[in-house]
Amino acid sequence: MRLIALATWVLLGAALFAYLVLPQIKSYRTATESRQVLRQAAEAGEAVSAQLESLNKEIEALQRELHGDTANLPEKQLESFVIGRLQNISWTNQVELVAVEPRIGETVQMFRENLFELELTGSYRGLFKWLADVSDELGFVVIKEYEMSPAEAEAADPRLSVSLTLASYRVEGA
Repeated sequence: MRLIALATWVLLGAALFAYLVLPQIKSYRTATESRQVLRQAAEAGEAVSAQLESLNKEIEALQRELHGDTANLPEKQLESFVIGRLQNISWTNQVELVAVEPRIGETVQMFRENLFELELTGSYRGLFKWLADVSDELGFVVIKEYEMSPAEAEAADPRLSVSLTLASYRVEGA
């Protein structure tokens, strides 16, 4: 009888352990593992977020280098924007912007060419800096035609007269 009672208590204890305590232990272990995975994901998420932000800044810098600020401008505002920037660059470098004539060029593959025929006067250093600033401010522009001549005949550092054609390219329909 005692053996049957002891066996019953052992079976009852084993059943209680198997049905009440063991699931709680498994649930606790699963929750602990989930917490660990979530903590690692949160830490990785912060790193990914920082990495995405860094990559977005790089993309913006590359787009600015390629297109300048003209990439997102509507076609109707492009001419006034470019002329305004050219005037600001000219003032900064003590170069006189004598004339600007915007024209539509030809279509090259999927790109539309926007031409700006310019006449400038200034010192050699001012014109050199002007060209560098145009590249920085307006993005990828090409000088299609360039002609330089002295505006003054007998000066030690003569003012130069420059005629040039700038070409800017945009994707057709953008």
